[in-house]
Amino acid sequence: MKIFPENWRLAFIRTIAVIFALIILRLFFIQWFRAFGMSMEPTIRDGSIVFVNKIAYKINEPERFDIVVFRTSNRPYVYFVKRIIAFSGETVEFKNGDLFINGKLIEEPYLEEKGDWNVKLFAVKNGKMFVCGDNRLTRWEDHFHPQISKKNITGRVIGYR
Repeated sequence: MKIFPENWRLAFIRTIAVIFALIILRLFFIQWFRAFGMSMEPTIRDGSIVFVNKIAYKINEPERFDIVVFRTSNRPYVYFVKRIIAFSGETVEFKNGDLFINGKLIEEPYLEEKGDWNVKLFAVKNGKMFVCGDNRLTRWEDHFHPQISKKNITGRVIGYR
């Protein structure tokens, strides 16, 4: 009885090639994360796995309402999942749960319930983007609402489960 196939060297080389390809894929193209917390519910549930395209924003610019994974400067080893709401130079305001960008009411079709946030007008800082979770039923103060720079974005969420 043979333990190794006749062409064990070829099988070994193929196995190493597959492992190498998976490492390259994860490092440069696609990565998966586990979402923790309820800030993106009901879109992405606590404990869900999200798949991230890491080269999306090296090729294209982020768009409003893209879901992204990012880190912050003060917590570089913690990843967050949020939705891009506004860009540099825009003003943001919430009135009774309605989102206003530059004074215009913005429809948010991805929300099941808009909540009742009332947040005074603020401007998105130069070179930053404002991100926010989809769970608007919790208090504004309980959310982590940063203004992040593009360099802190790991990638665009392309799927979740």
